[in-house]
Amino acid sequence: MSIDGTDSDTQRVLLGVVWRDHVPHLRTRRADHALSDLILIDGWRLNYRIEGEPSRTCVGHIPFRNKRSEYHDCKKAPRPGSRHCERCAIVEATFASQLHHAHHKGSSELDAAFHEHLAKPNRLYLAAFRDGSIKIGTSTLTRAETRLEEQGAWTARFIAETTNGRTVRHLEDAVTERLGIAQSVSAVRKRRGLVSPISNDQLSAMLQHAVDEVLRTIVNPAVGDDMTSLDLHWHHPMAEHPAAAHILDYPLALQKGRHDLYLVTAIGRHILVKRADGDDVFVIDPSPLFGVRLDIGEFGSDEITIQDSLF
Repeated sequence: MSIDGTDSDTQRVLLGVVWRDHVPHLRTRRADHALSDLILIDGWRLNYRIEGEPSRTCVGHIPFRNKRSEYHDCKKAPRPGSRHCERCAIVEATFASQLHHAHHKGSSELDAAFHEHLAKPNRLYLAAFRDGSIKIGTSTLTRAETRLEEQGAWTARFIAETTNGRTVRHLEDAVTERLGIAQSVSAVRKRRGLVSPISNDQLSAMLQHAVDEVLRTIVNPAVGDDMTSLDLHWHHPMAEHPAAAHILDYPLALQKGRHDLYLVTAIGRHILVKRADGDDVFVIDPSPLFGVRLDIGEFGSDEITIQDSLF
């Protein structure tokens, strides 16, 4: 029997990690189905094998125009070296360009959906990750906490609220330009921090120092009719999960061989897992599997040595 009670020759495609109601889910689709669904990560078993070069499918995209669904499934073949087909790649690239440069563009250059997006109140935040990385970021009020959950921040502070998206993005740019605080943190650093974290006290002190600098030099001098300063604390909903106390790096390559994994929870897109043969908690980055047609069944798992699990 496979992970969901179907025949052992079932194929599944993993499409992404989705945070909903402060809980992580996997977006997944049976290879012969047109539509994907969301499955709770906690308690899900992923037993698969990859032999040779696997077949792949487009991972779809998230529409951004008005009156669209939250996710567009796509079963076309991806472009070489990409997880997207040509159409989905164009939509993703257009979205990224509009999102990151909207505050520098004129009205005629923006999609109508982004005009609406920029008109919404936003929050400016500083987020801290377990390796000690600090980043500046923005989000609409309705997605602020979800955005941090998706990014895998360990703790954060909301430091300003603006009446629109243009003002908050100019503030974000000013923080990066004047204080050198980055607007992104790599997946490698996030994963490294889960395995070898600095202490919570040290991380809180680093975040407090960054907050003080941003409030003193950027935010408070700019407070006006379209902005107010804040001091709201946030912690990742899985920060107190027992599995997060001691995490090992999963030593096997996910893109080949056999893997029998019991999913526990997630921090951002990184998933904490256990194996059937022990209680050790490992972290995996599932992104290399997104779009791969996985053979699901009772395959067991390739062996790892004790030395592997320790390092």
